[in-house]
Amino acid sequence: MENRYGHDSNLLWQRDSSQAIGSDFIGITPEFRMVGERGLDRYQFSYLGDYRRYDSSHADDYADHQFQFDGSWRFSLRNAFKLMYQYRLGHEARGEGLTEGFMLRGDISPCPSDADEKEGRALCGDGTFGRFQINEPLRFKRSEVGGRYSYGAPDARGKLELALSHKDLGYLDKHLYQHDFERYMAEQEWQENTAIVELFDQVSHVSRFRYTLQTNLRRYPANPRKDSDEFFLITGVMSQMTGKTRIDANIGGIYKRFVNDPQAESFKGLNWDLRLEWQPLDYSKLALLSSRTIRDPGGDGGYVSSQLYGAEWQHHWSPGVATTLSYHDIRDDYHQSVVCGNDNRHRQDDIHRWGMGISYDIRPSVNLGLHYLQADSGSSFAGQPIDIGGNCYGRALGYDKQQLSLSLKVAI
Repeated sequence: MENRYGHDSNLLWQRDSSQAIGSDFIGITPEFRMVGERGLDRYQFSYLGDYRRYDSSHADDYADHQFQFDGSWRFSLRNAFKLMYQYRLGHEARGEGLTEGFMLRGDISPCPSDADEKEGRALCGDGTFGRFQINEPLRFKRSEVGGRYSYGAPDARGKLELALSHKDLGYLDKHLYQHDFERYMAEQEWQENTAIVELFDQVSHVSRFRYTLQTNLRRYPANPRKDSDEFFLITGVMSQMTGKTRIDANIGGIYKRFVNDPQAESFKGLNWDLRLEWQPLDYSKLALLSSRTIRDPGGDGGYVSSQLYGAEWQHHWSPGVATTLSYHDIRDDYHQSVVCGNDNRHRQDDIHRWGMGISYDIRPSVNLGLHYLQADSGSSFAGQPIDIGGNCYGRALGYDKQQLSLSLKVAI
């Protein structure tokens, strides 16, 4: 059970500081696990909750829940199977996700007539929370079920694994919002089927190679134009290079295509996920990380190429006192052929995140922590409009946000 009290300087992720709402908050994060074993078989049920209340904006209070079941069975020395099911009830804060760049206040002019469009006025004013009746965080449900078959003894050098999974994302209470936004939410709901073939090669007790073939087939039932297929070929290595250095690297090629939109730009290139850890002392560790991923944007089709570079440092000053420092630099490149019908300007977002914290183990099962986070985002196309219901609305992309919190974690 973790209890957290703190302050958020920009609750709604606003670019304009005059519209930012600062608020103290209190949060509770309970976690529960129940584990059963029978021979080599293992079963686990877990629950993770996240409850938060804001003093200055009760409309943005939320309660998230995640339920998960994991089961593993070993039928013989070389044959094993794992099953996982996860169900999550979560939220998107106002100003994030589908409402990124929406404003607390703005121009709420009606949509232009044909005559207005001829005169050059194309926007229906600004996208504000009030215009679309967004008075609270957007709620969603997400489920995932997957199975993984493994062939190979636990201590064998080689192992072959086959995996299948299905994911589903849907938004709740869509009827509470303005009609066009209700339809827009439905258009962002998706289902995804994944197939994976993996070969593991444990070349030594400190080094392992992994070779992966993966296919993701994502479908948007209410917006088939965003349907896409992804194909991956990945090589991974996890190795304790020296007594002080460890590397975990995955590098692969990806091909992403849009099956129902011939005008959409496909992607063919490299993805990677790299982490290099250096531990010169038993009580101090430095990690350098870099990644590149391809994801779907909200709204119009296309894809986002996201690159991350960062560093993390953890130092234990004594057996019970530790500090952490982190910095992440993220660049998101949006590849969308058309934005709001006639504007194809390129959008590039630069995001910077700093974090620091100190923790103290009062007892082995009781931890007290102080955390500070700062994040800022700027966009080359800060006013990029959004198409909702065939109408275009202005946005204000970017934010500056700080969060300071005190936490108490107790384990039983």
